[in-house]
Amino acid sequence: MTMFARFTIPLETGSAEAVRVPAGADPHAALAALSLPGYRAAVVIHGGAGGMDPALIDAVRDLFAASLAPFAERERVVIVDGGTQAGTMAAMGAARRAVGGTFPLIGVVPLGAVRFPGSGEPDAGRPPLDPDHSHFLLVEGDSFGIESPLLVGLLGATGVPGAALVVNGGPIVREEIGAQAAAGNPVIVVAGSGRAADELADPHSDLRRATPGLRLEIAHLAQPASLTAALERLLLGRSEP
Repeated sequence: MTMFARFTIPLETGSAEAVRVPAGADPHAALAALSLPGYRAAVVIHGGAGGMDPALIDAVRDLFAASLAPFAERERVVIVDGGTQAGTMAAMGAARRAVGGTFPLIGVVPLGAVRFPGSGEPDAGRPPLDPDHSHFLLVEGDSFGIESPLLVGLLGATGVPGAALVVNGGPIVREEIGAQAAAGNPVIVVAGSGRAADELADPHSDLRRATPGLRLEIAHLAQPASLTAALERLLLGRSEP
């Protein structure tokens, strides 16, 4: 069994369990090292960070608090995202806190590109870890994007029904969408959240044409029920009445 360094990170709202892994780490081994409680489905979020304005972050938080977070709590879903206190990831953490969530929320981040208590000298140029995540996988490396293979690979490594969820996003998210499509994983896109997500929702966009055969569901930013319905179809096999 592969052994990784494990430690606890003290955060504003409590603490999180963390595992340090090398770039290119096997997703199954990395996931096993977290010793998660049991779960029956998985969602991997690919989302924007610094390119999102405060009003959009609030709208995504409201969507997640009304749909994804209570769904995850009710159905025992593990959620994985980029883990920083920025954009989509901050919205996911805030939504988990808003519903009193206990479901695992795993942040996957490059170790040298973020800051947290014990990470060394403070650096205002590095975003902090989101304090409402329960677990982190810290990938050895200094630049965003080095964690992408692990983020994508974790969806299949869970061994349960899963889907990728795209909210906003820039060049790195576009690459991750392509990797999820190549793996044959279903993708839910939140239309109205901007940038890569809106490109993917447009059937005539270059991004959509670059991912032929993509198993795509479209949810809408202002319609939480549309996201819940997509999650139920893909993760629970439920059809609309």
